[in-house]
Amino acid sequence: MPDQDYDIPASETEVEIEIKKSRFIACVAHTTNADSAAGFLTAVKKRWPKASHYCSASLYSAPDDSQSMAYSDDGEPSGTAGRPILMALQNSGVGETTVIVVRYFGGVKLGTGGLQRAYTDATVAALAELKKEQRVFKQAFQLNFAYTDQGSIEPLLVDAAAEVESSDYEESVRLTVLLRPAEVDGLQKKLQAATRGRVQLRAFD
Repeated sequence: MPDQDYDIPASETEVEIEIKKSRFIACVAHTTNADSAAGFLTAVKKRWPKASHYCSASLYSAPDDSQSMAYSDDGEPSGTAGRPILMALQNSGVGETTVIVVRYFGGVKLGTGGLQRAYTDATVAALAELKKEQRVFKQAFQLNFAYTDQGSIEPLLVDAAAEVESSDYEESVRLTVLLRPAEVDGLQKKLQAATRGRVQLRAFD
């Protein structure tokens, strides 16, 4: 995951615009991989059957993560649909998102520039209506400590808003915790002070 916070869809949304008798219906959903995007496409096709095109763009991670994206013109002239949708999505600052713009052809050709504007405008209109929430970046660390230190350590984790991702209670306590970067140094110092240096956060390789 990229080391930044970013918005993600809190719910699905759908907006329709009409340009020269063609209907452009932009559908937006939260997706984190190709499988979830494909599932969303299947649902959109069922909702809007027999359309001329189902053009799309997906960001599976942060908006600026160039290694985690996809787009499709779905039969429209190359570069007139998927890429404009993707650029509008990236400019919105919303990640983990798939936008599918359904087109019902109205009989009037729009030309290359007209198509680019239409797919961009439909995407921008839908994203303007989208309800969002924030994906908060956290780093993973491991903690290993004796049961005698548990009473000192757990309040420090609560104060640092640490999220316990996994725990293992055997001969000693082993935790995997997720922390916002701003909390790491402060918690590290408090742990060492509370345990006289016996316990510290260990980052995963």
